[in-house]
Amino acid sequence: MWLKGAHLQQLRTDWITVDGLDATRTAGSLLRGSLHTPVLLLGVTFGGFNLIDPWKIQKLCKAPVVVVVGSRPNNRAVKRALFKHFPDWGKRWELIRSLGSLHKVRTMPNEGPVFFERFGCSTREARSILKASAFVSRMPEPLRLASVLARGLFSSEPSD
Repeated sequence: MWLKGAHLQQLRTDWITVDGLDATRTAGSLLRGSLHTPVLLLGVTFGGFNLIDPWKIQKLCKAPVVVVVGSRPNNRAVKRALFKHFPDWGKRWELIRSLGSLHKVRTMPNEGPVFFERFGCSTREARSILKASAFVSRMPEPLRLASVLARGLFSSEPSD
């Protein structure tokens, strides 16, 4: 999904396997040839524990990638869940461990911070990207809108 200011310009979608290993490849296909940068991801887990590798996306797009989460992840619980449910848990855990330092930024004056990891840009640049793209809530607008659209596509419940 690409926004120009507050306006949706383009939306691309595809399917991934629940708990599969195809999210990075699928995201790469959707982003290939795109001039829209930077790339913002709402976490690295999609469709359960189908992981997107932000290092690979950054190399493919030759653009900054910023992974955003609304709260600090509980990596101990994540590791336990991976170990319990996946024979290849080590491979998945290694990707999560490779993500690096978690940073935080307050994107809206009266709201809590969001947490992020950055790839292909400085922490300062990532903070600037997130502040510039959060104008409705603390979550950057492309990610907020993607979340609303995904809930609408895959749920019979109305979106907030």
